[in-house]
Amino acid sequence: MGTLQADCILDAKALVGEGVVWCEASQKALWVDVWNCTLHRFDIESGLDEQWILPEKVGCVAPLDGDRVMVGLTTGLYEFNLHTGDLSLYFAIRGGGTQNRCNDSVVDPAGRLWCGTMNLQGLLGDPTGELYSMRSEAEATSWLQELHLPNGLACSPDGKTLYLSDSHPRSRLVWQFDLDAASGHIGNQRVFFDCSEMVGRPDGATVDIDGCYWICAVDGGEVLRITPQGKVDRRVRLPVSKPSKVAIGGKNHDTLLITTISAQVGKQLQQDSPLSGGLFAVHVGAIGVPSPMMKTTC
Repeated sequence: MGTLQADCILDAKALVGEGVVWCEASQKALWVDVWNCTLHRFDIESGLDEQWILPEKVGCVAPLDGDRVMVGLTTGLYEFNLHTGDLSLYFAIRGGGTQNRCNDSVVDPAGRLWCGTMNLQGLLGDPTGELYSMRSEAEATSWLQELHLPNGLACSPDGKTLYLSDSHPRSRLVWQFDLDAASGHIGNQRVFFDCSEMVGRPDGATVDIDGCYWICAVDGGEVLRITPQGKVDRRVRLPVSKPSKVAIGGKNHDTLLITTISAQVGKQLQQDSPLSGGLFAVHVGAIGVPSPMMKTTC
Protein backbone atom coordinates (compact mmCIF):
# COMPACT_ATOMS: atom_id res chain seq x y z
CA MET A 1 0.00 0.00 0.00
CA GLY A 2 1.38 3.40 -0.99
CA THR A 3 1.31 6.40 1.35
CA LEU A 4 1.74 9.99 0.21
CA GLN A 5 2.00 13.29 2.11
CA ALA A 6 -0.06 16.31 1.06
CA ASP A 7 1.35 19.83 1.35
CA CYS A 8 -0.51 23.07 1.98
CA ILE A 9 -0.62 25.24 -1.16
CA LEU A 10 -2.96 27.90 0.26
CA ASP A 11 -3.12 28.77 3.96
CA ALA A 12 -6.72 29.94 3.62
CA LYS A 13 -7.86 29.56 7.26
CA ALA A 14 -11.27 28.47 5.96
CA LEU A 15 -13.81 27.59 8.61
CA VAL A 16 -15.38 24.85 6.49
CA GLY A 17 -13.36 24.46 3.32
CA GLU A 18 -15.35 22.22 0.98
CA GLY A 19 -16.49 21.34 -2.50
CA VAL A 20 -13.27 21.55 -4.51
CA VAL A 21 -13.71 20.83 -8.24
CA TRP A 22 -11.43 21.38 -11.21
CA CYS A 23 -12.76 23.72 -13.92
CA GLU A 24 -11.49 22.68 -17.35
CA ALA A 25 -12.48 26.00 -18.96
CA SER A 26 -10.49 28.22 -16.59
CA GLN A 27 -7.87 25.61 -15.59
CA LYS A 28 -8.44 26.63 -11.98
CA ALA A 29 -9.79 25.01 -8.84
CA LEU A 30 -13.19 26.10 -7.55
CA TRP A 31 -13.90 25.59 -3.86
CA VAL A 32 -16.03 27.05 -1.07
CA ASP A 33 -15.88 28.08 2.58
CA VAL A 34 -19.36 27.05 3.74
CA TRP A 35 -19.72 29.06 6.95
CA ASN A 36 -18.02 32.16 5.57
CA CYS A 37 -20.41 32.13 2.56
CA THR A 38 -17.43 32.42 0.22
CA LEU A 39 -16.71 31.01 -3.23
CA HIS A 40 -13.03 30.70 -4.16
CA ARG A 41 -11.22 30.21 -7.48
CA PHE A 42 -7.59 29.20 -7.09
CA ASP A 43 -4.88 29.24 -9.75
CA ILE A 44 -2.44 26.48 -8.81
CA GLU A 45 0.19 27.90 -11.17
CA SER A 46 0.27 31.49 -9.87
CA GLY A 47 -1.12 30.95 -6.37
CA LEU A 48 -3.82 33.60 -6.90
CA ASP A 49 -7.01 32.93 -4.92
CA GLU A 50 -10.04 34.95 -6.04
CA GLN A 51 -13.02 35.24 -3.70
CA TRP A 52 -16.71 36.08 -3.97
CA ILE A 53 -18.98 36.63 -0.94
CA LEU A 54 -22.42 35.07 -1.39
CA PRO A 55 -25.63 35.90 0.52
CA GLU A 56 -26.01 32.46 2.12
CA LYS A 57 -23.92 29.51 3.24
CA VAL A 58 -22.50 27.79 0.16
CA GLY A 59 -22.09 24.01 0.22
CA CYS A 60 -20.94 23.18 -3.30
CA VAL A 61 -20.05 24.53 -6.73
CA ALA A 62 -20.16 23.16 -10.28
CA PRO A 63 -18.74 24.86 -13.39
CA LEU A 64 -21.08 25.85 -16.22
CA ASP A 65 -18.45 27.58 -18.37
CA GLY A 66 -15.47 29.85 -17.83
CA ASP A 67 -17.43 32.65 -16.13
CA ARG A 68 -20.57 30.94 -14.83
CA VAL A 69 -20.99 28.40 -12.07
CA MET A 70 -23.80 26.67 -10.23
CA VAL A 71 -23.60 27.19 -6.48
CA GLY A 72 -25.53 25.25 -3.86
CA LEU A 73 -26.69 27.69 -1.20
CA THR A 74 -28.95 27.38 1.82
CA THR A 75 -32.18 27.91 -0.08
CA GLY A 76 -31.32 26.19 -3.34
CA LEU A 77 -29.15 26.03 -6.43
CA TYR A 78 -28.24 29.32 -8.10
CA GLU A 79 -26.49 30.33 -11.31
CA PHE A 80 -23.69 32.77 -10.47
CA ASN A 81 -21.76 34.88 -12.94
CA LEU A 82 -18.20 35.37 -11.72
CA HIS A 83 -17.70 38.37 -14.01
CA THR A 84 -20.86 40.36 -13.33
CA GLY A 85 -21.82 39.03 -9.89
CA ASP A 86 -25.35 38.21 -11.09
CA LEU A 87 -27.03 35.51 -9.00
CA SER A 88 -30.28 33.84 -10.10
CA LEU A 89 -32.28 31.02 -8.52
CA TYR A 90 -32.21 27.83 -10.57
CA PHE A 91 -33.90 25.34 -8.25
CA ALA A 92 -35.36 25.75 -4.75
CA ILE A 93 -34.69 22.71 -2.56
CA ARG A 94 -37.30 21.33 -0.21
CA GLY A 95 -37.03 22.99 3.18
CA GLY A 96 -34.26 25.28 1.98
CA GLY A 97 -33.41 27.91 4.56
CA THR A 98 -35.85 26.59 7.14
CA GLN A 99 -34.74 22.99 7.52
CA ASN A 100 -32.14 22.02 4.91
CA ARG A 101 -29.26 23.41 2.86
CA CYS A 102 -27.24 22.22 -0.13
CA ASN A 103 -24.17 20.16 0.71
CA ASP A 104 -22.20 17.95 -1.71
CA SER A 105 -22.55 17.68 -5.50
CA VAL A 106 -21.11 16.10 -8.62
CA VAL A 107 -21.70 16.39 -12.38
CA ASP A 108 -21.96 13.08 -14.22
CA PRO A 109 -20.52 12.55 -17.72
CA ALA A 110 -23.93 13.31 -19.27
CA GLY A 111 -23.84 16.80 -17.71
CA ARG A 112 -26.43 16.03 -15.06
CA LEU A 113 -25.95 17.62 -11.63
CA TRP A 114 -26.40 15.46 -8.52
CA CYS A 115 -26.80 17.37 -5.26
CA GLY A 116 -27.29 16.18 -1.70
CA THR A 117 -29.04 18.33 0.89
CA MET A 118 -28.64 18.12 4.66
CA ASN A 119 -30.33 19.36 7.82
CA LEU A 120 -29.23 22.81 8.93
CA GLN A 121 -28.40 21.39 12.37
CA GLY A 122 -25.75 19.07 10.92
CA LEU A 123 -24.89 16.09 13.10
CA LEU A 124 -27.52 17.14 15.62
CA GLY A 125 -30.33 17.42 13.09
CA ASP A 126 -32.94 14.94 11.92
CA PRO A 127 -32.37 12.95 8.71
CA THR A 128 -34.18 15.37 6.38
CA GLY A 129 -31.62 15.40 3.57
CA GLU A 130 -32.35 14.37 -0.01
CA LEU A 131 -30.47 13.39 -3.15
CA TYR A 132 -31.51 15.34 -6.26
CA SER A 133 -30.50 15.16 -9.88
CA MET A 134 -31.21 17.68 -12.64
CA ARG A 135 -30.28 19.01 -16.06
CA SER A 136 -33.11 21.52 -16.00
CA GLU A 137 -35.42 22.79 -13.29
CA ALA A 138 -38.28 20.86 -14.89
CA GLU A 139 -36.21 17.65 -14.83
CA ALA A 140 -35.23 17.87 -11.14
CA THR A 141 -35.88 14.61 -9.30
CA SER A 142 -35.52 13.63 -5.65
CA TRP A 143 -34.18 10.08 -5.62
CA LEU A 144 -33.52 9.53 -1.92
CA GLN A 145 -34.93 11.06 1.25
CA GLU A 146 -34.27 10.83 5.00
CA LEU A 147 -30.51 11.26 4.61
CA HIS A 148 -28.36 12.63 7.43
CA LEU A 149 -25.25 14.11 5.81
CA PRO A 150 -25.08 13.08 2.13
CA ASN A 151 -21.51 13.30 0.91
CA GLY A 152 -19.01 11.42 -1.23
CA LEU A 153 -20.84 12.02 -4.51
CA ALA A 154 -18.80 10.81 -7.47
CA CYS A 155 -19.37 9.09 -10.79
CA SER A 156 -17.39 6.36 -12.51
CA PRO A 157 -15.53 7.37 -15.71
CA ASP A 158 -17.96 5.37 -17.88
CA GLY A 159 -20.95 7.10 -16.27
CA LYS A 160 -22.54 3.82 -15.20
CA THR A 161 -21.98 3.99 -11.43
CA LEU A 162 -22.89 6.70 -8.93
CA TYR A 163 -21.31 6.85 -5.47
CA LEU A 164 -22.82 8.36 -2.33
CA SER A 165 -21.82 8.32 1.32
CA ASP A 166 -23.40 9.49 4.57
CA SER A 167 -21.04 11.19 7.01
CA HIS A 168 -23.21 10.72 10.07
CA PRO A 169 -21.56 8.55 12.77
CA ARG A 170 -24.59 6.24 12.72
CA SER A 171 -24.10 5.49 9.02
CA ARG A 172 -20.48 5.79 7.81
CA LEU A 173 -21.19 3.86 4.63
CA VAL A 174 -20.39 4.43 0.96
CA TRP A 175 -22.98 3.13 -1.51
CA GLN A 176 -22.93 2.39 -5.21
CA PHE A 177 -25.88 2.77 -7.57
CA ASP A 178 -26.33 1.65 -11.15
CA LEU A 179 -26.76 4.80 -13.25
CA ASP A 180 -28.51 4.88 -16.61
CA ALA A 181 -26.73 7.61 -18.55
CA ALA A 182 -29.60 8.23 -20.96
CA SER A 183 -32.45 8.51 -18.48
CA GLY A 184 -30.51 9.49 -15.36
CA HIS A 185 -32.28 6.82 -13.33
CA ILE A 186 -30.44 5.13 -10.47
CA GLY A 187 -31.09 1.75 -8.91
CA ASN A 188 -29.54 -1.36 -7.35
CA GLN A 189 -28.25 0.44 -4.26
CA ARG A 190 -25.58 -1.60 -2.46
CA VAL A 191 -22.81 -1.03 0.08
CA PHE A 192 -19.47 -0.36 -1.61
CA PHE A 193 -17.34 0.37 1.46
CA ASP A 194 -17.96 0.22 5.21
CA CYS A 195 -16.05 3.07 6.88
CA SER A 196 -16.70 1.90 10.43
CA GLU A 197 -13.23 0.34 10.66
CA MET A 198 -11.36 3.42 9.45
CA VAL A 199 -10.34 6.43 11.51
CA GLY A 200 -12.73 9.28 10.82
CA ARG A 201 -15.94 9.53 8.82
CA PRO A 202 -16.54 9.53 5.04
CA ASP A 203 -16.72 12.96 3.42
CA GLY A 204 -16.11 14.37 -0.07
CA ALA A 205 -14.81 12.16 -2.88
CA THR A 206 -13.79 11.82 -6.50
CA VAL A 207 -13.04 8.99 -8.96
CA ASP A 208 -9.93 8.58 -11.10
CA ILE A 209 -9.39 7.19 -14.60
CA ASP A 210 -8.91 3.67 -13.20
CA GLY A 211 -12.29 3.79 -11.50
CA CYS A 212 -10.73 4.08 -8.05
CA TYR A 213 -12.64 6.08 -5.46
CA TRP A 214 -10.76 8.71 -3.44
CA ILE A 215 -12.52 9.72 -0.23
CA CYS A 216 -11.69 12.06 2.64
CA ALA A 217 -11.62 10.64 6.15
CA VAL A 218 -12.81 13.70 8.06
CA ASP A 219 -11.54 13.58 11.66
CA GLY A 220 -9.03 10.98 10.43
CA GLY A 221 -6.49 13.26 8.76
CA GLU A 222 -6.17 11.27 5.56
CA VAL A 223 -7.58 10.50 2.13
CA LEU A 224 -8.10 6.90 1.04
CA ARG A 225 -8.06 5.49 -2.48
CA ILE A 226 -10.39 2.50 -2.77
CA THR A 227 -10.22 0.18 -5.77
CA PRO A 228 -13.38 -0.89 -7.64
CA GLN A 229 -13.09 -4.15 -5.66
CA GLY A 230 -13.46 -2.20 -2.39
CA LYS A 231 -9.83 -2.48 -1.21
CA VAL A 232 -7.77 0.45 0.12
CA ASP A 233 -4.58 0.63 -1.95
CA ARG A 234 -3.29 4.14 -1.27
CA ARG A 235 -3.41 6.72 1.51
CA VAL A 236 -2.65 10.44 1.54
CA ARG A 237 -1.72 11.84 4.95
CA LEU A 238 -2.35 15.45 5.97
CA PRO A 239 -1.01 17.46 8.93
CA VAL A 240 -4.60 18.41 9.81
CA SER A 241 -7.51 16.30 11.06
CA LYS A 242 -10.40 17.32 8.83
CA PRO A 243 -9.94 16.83 5.08
CA SER A 244 -13.32 17.41 3.47
CA LYS A 245 -13.33 17.13 -0.34
CA VAL A 246 -10.95 16.03 -3.10
CA ALA A 247 -10.57 16.65 -6.81
CA ILE A 248 -7.90 15.76 -9.34
CA GLY A 249 -6.78 18.74 -11.41
CA GLY A 250 -3.86 20.54 -12.98
CA LYS A 251 -3.09 20.81 -16.69
CA ASN A 252 -2.07 17.14 -16.74
CA HIS A 253 -4.79 16.00 -14.33
CA ASP A 254 -2.10 14.78 -11.96
CA THR A 255 -2.64 16.84 -8.79
CA LEU A 256 -4.92 15.76 -5.97
CA LEU A 257 -6.48 18.87 -4.39
CA ILE A 258 -7.92 18.66 -0.87
CA THR A 259 -10.03 21.16 1.08
CA THR A 260 -9.94 21.08 4.88
CA ILE A 261 -11.94 22.32 7.87
CA SER A 262 -10.75 24.37 10.83
CA ALA A 263 -14.10 24.82 12.62
CA GLN A 264 -14.80 22.66 15.67
CA VAL A 265 -11.13 21.72 15.96
CA GLY A 266 -10.09 21.60 19.65
CA LYS A 267 -7.88 24.45 20.87
CA GLN A 268 -4.90 22.18 21.50
CA LEU A 269 -5.34 20.42 18.17
CA GLN A 270 -5.68 23.80 16.44
CA GLN A 271 -2.33 24.83 17.91
CA ASP A 272 -0.81 21.56 16.74
CA SER A 273 -2.46 21.91 13.30
CA PRO A 274 -2.18 25.60 12.33
CA LEU A 275 -2.80 24.79 8.65
CA SER A 276 -6.35 23.57 9.30
CA GLY A 277 -8.70 25.22 6.81
CA GLY A 278 -6.01 25.28 4.12
CA LEU A 279 -6.05 23.92 0.58
CA PHE A 280 -3.67 20.98 0.16
CA ALA A 281 -2.19 19.18 -2.84
CA VAL A 282 -0.12 16.16 -3.75
CA HIS A 283 1.13 14.77 -7.06
CA VAL A 284 -0.60 11.46 -7.85
CA GLY A 285 0.27 10.92 -11.52
CA ALA A 286 -1.85 11.61 -14.60
CA ILE A 287 -4.90 9.68 -13.40
CA GLY A 288 -7.56 12.40 -13.31
CA VAL A 289 -10.68 12.40 -15.43
CA PRO A 290 -11.60 15.73 -17.15
CA SER A 291 -14.41 17.27 -15.10
CA PRO A 292 -17.74 17.45 -16.94
CA MET A 293 -19.62 20.75 -17.00
CA MET A 294 -23.24 20.87 -15.97
CA LYS A 295 -25.70 21.16 -18.83
CA THR A 296 -28.65 23.34 -17.86
CA THR A 297 -30.85 22.25 -20.78
CA CYS A 298 -31.92 18.76 -21.80
